[in-house]
This record gives sequence, structure tokens and C-alpha cells, in this order.
Amino acid sequence: MLYAHQLKNQGYKQHQIAERLGVTDRTVRNYLSKPPSQQALRKARSSKLDPYKPFIVSILDNEPYYNGVILYERLIKQGYTGQISILRDYVTKARKKIITEAVLRFETEPGRQAQVDWKDYRRNGPDGKPEKLYAFVMIMGFSRKTFVMFTRSMKQSVLQYCHIAAFKYFGGIPHEILYDNMKTAFVCDPDGFWRPNKRLLSFATHYGFVPRRCQIRRPQTKGKVERAIGYLNTNFWPRVKNHIFGLDSLNEHVMKWLECIDKKELREFLETREERFAKERVYFKELPAQDYDCRETHEVWVSREARINYQTNCYSVPPEFIGERLTLKINPMNNLADLAVGKKIIRTMKLEVAGSHKLIETTEDMKALLELWEKQQSRRLKTQKRKSHKQEPQVDVRSPGSYDQFVKDEGVA
Repeated sequence: MLYAHQLKNQGYKQHQIAERLGVTDRTVRNYLSKPPSQQALRKARSSKLDPYKPFIVSILDNEPYYNGVILYERLIKQGYTGQISILRDYVTKARKKIITEAVLRFETEPGRQAQVDWKDYRRNGPDGKPEKLYAFVMIMGFSRKTFVMFTRSMKQSVLQYCHIAAFKYFGGIPHEILYDNMKTAFVCDPDGFWRPNKRLLSFATHYGFVPRRCQIRRPQTKGKVERAIGYLNTNFWPRVKNHIFGLDSLNEHVMKWLECIDKKELREFLETREERFAKERVYFKELPAQDYDCRETHEVWVSREARINYQTNCYSVPPEFIGERLTLKINPMNNLADLAVGKKIIRTMKLEVAGSHKLIETTEDMKALLELWEKQQSRRLKTQKRKSHKQEPQVDVRSPGSYDQFVKDEGVA
């Protein structure tokens, strides 16, 4: 009861207090309707650490193995004057309770939450060489409807493109998305607290969802996506792993597979994913008018030969940009790139595979470069002629009679 009053004084709402205490809203309402007993208040003043316990629990609830020294330093800044040994004793007990407490299974309300994770696979590609693929998996918490996309990378831009594809597949956006411990989603700040990285936060703001990180040592918090990945691994992958599919074809096959499992009844609900999704989709947030720009940007310099270099490959560009710095905006899903100067797009180009050492030239660029070279040569020749003309000695050409007159004027006998 006292703990509930302390949380309320710190600004927590009733449903948040219920989550912290692991009780119902009605129980919290009963706690708050009664003033804490004087005996309890006397106990609350018996330890220097007690006023800070709600804060400690809120930290440990998200990070059970949060660094004790950092936590102690944070309490010192808040005014704690006790010893670190008192803190350590309390943290040990609180941590044990948090880790060992039963995780009550609850069903996510419609449209509330989606869960995301990756699964890596190995196979022989269409060229016969071994390749590594990654399956992006997003599952809706209420309906269990799932989206899967195979990629060749798990980098930030690819993760965001997969999200956009999933949102369009579902026809809307859940209110929050739960992530595993992936660096492209969350980073640890100097205080030891995990927060969404800037790019994910910007992306989430554009689409209006809240990014959340599943609590470590609690696999139950992301059990839905874990089960979806397990089913993908045992039911879909064995069907395709020995077939020679390109990436696009592989994604077409997984979409057809998802359509089939959506029609199968979920035993715990006696409904199909399709039927439950029909109830869930009305609670989604609407898609924004424009997609988030997930493209990677790289600056490139235009050489004297009117070329840019990217990942060992050379590409010709209009010679008017020689010596300038341009920007490549690259879609990592199809390797298409916009070449731009400022906000102006010069052209859209298909990038070659990294490390190919290829030279890609267009007829227009070569023709323009030749014309530029001829103009420069012409100007250079004209300049040289003018300079040589100025440097020639000026000699007067006179008639012989003019020299006789010169002699007379000088009085030469």
C-alpha cells in the first residue's frame, strides 16, 4: 500500500502503478483510497534508501542487471547520503524478486503491439556459391498475423525498409513495436540505460509508434515472435532451402506460405489469424501520406575524367560537375541510387556489386566530355596564338629614300 502511494507521489498513473506492483487497477485504486498507516510511515523513514526504492525498482524492472555503481552515482545526484552497501543489499533482493516472479500471460489488445526480430539462414545461391540471408519477422500481438521478408543485410536502412513493407502489408501501424537487443534499434547511454537510437526514433516519430525493448532475461516478453520464427524455421525453410531461388522469388514463396497459415485455426482461440486480424486492423494507425526516406547517403567527388568512384566501381557523370561534391542516395533493397547536387537529382542509376572494379560510362557523358575537351583545346590554341603574336619583335619596313632623309637630318657627310 505504501509503495503505491510513493509511486503516485512520483507522478505515476494508476495503470502504471498496477504494472509495477503486478496487481489489477482495482487493487491499486483500493490502495490509494486508504491513507498509509502511521506505522508504515515510520518504517518509511527508517532507511535512507527507502525514498529512492521506487526509482530503483523502475530501473531494475527494465534492466535487472543494471550496473550497481552507476545506479549508486545516480542516487547520489538525487540526494542519497547512505552507503553503497545498503544499496547493494536492496538491489540483490529486488533483482531476485524481479527475475523469479511469475510472468503472467496476457493477450495483447487489438492493434496495440507488434514484435520484431531477425533470423539468419545459410544456403547456396543461384550462382552456386554459399550465401547468408536474413529473415525480418514482424508479428501482430493480437491476431498473430505475420510478415516475413528475406534480405541480405540487417543494417539500419534495410530494417526500416522492412518496416515500411510490413506496414503496407498490414494496412496500418500498431501503437508500439517490441524489439530484441539489436544495435540498429537500441543503444546504451552513458548512464547504462537502453534508449532507441536516433534513426529509429526519427523513423518511429514519422510513423507514430512507440519503440520498446524487451526486458533481458525475460524471453516471454517476445514469445510471439520467437514462436513465429520457430515455425518459419521448421515449416517453411525446409521446403525451399535446397531450391535455387533468387531473393525476389524467395520472398514471393514466403508470402504464399503466409497466406496459407493465415487460414489455419489457432487452437487456443478457435479462430484463424485471418479472422482475428479482421478485428485488429481497425485499431491500427493510418499510414502517412509519404514514406520515410530510408536511403543511405554517401558523398562522392567528380574527378577530372568526369567520374565518381563508389565501392571500387567508377561511373561517368555529366562533365559540367567536374570538381564538385555530389550525393548518392542509395536504396539498399534494389541498389538503385539517385545522384544529386543539393536537392536537384541529376540521374537515377543502378549500382554494380561492391568490389567489381567496373567502369560504367554513358554515351551522353562521353560525348559531352569530348565536346568539353575540344572547346578547351580550341581556347588553349587561341590563347597560345595571342601570346605568340604579342611576343614577336615589331620591325618597321621603310623605303630606301627614308634613310637618305635620316642622313641629311643628322648632318652626316
